[in-house]
Amino acid sequence: MCVATVYIESDGELKELMSEVIRIDVEGHKLRLTNLFGQEECIEGELKSIDFWEEHLVVVQPSK
Repeated sequence: MCVATVYIESDGELKELMSEVIRIDVEGHKLRLTNLFGQEECIEGELKSIDFWEEHLVVVQPSK
């Protein structure tokens, strides 16, 4: 199983949104994040990058 930590990028800085993320659903300009424990968070933004090889991180940038 692959789990990731999702960060939002703002002004060149990364801020952690959620850890242990197992699912990301795209709903228009919103992303619904679900973690290993069933907690969900919905944010407005776009996927910027996904790294499952080294750091298991997803970077989201806010919608403009």
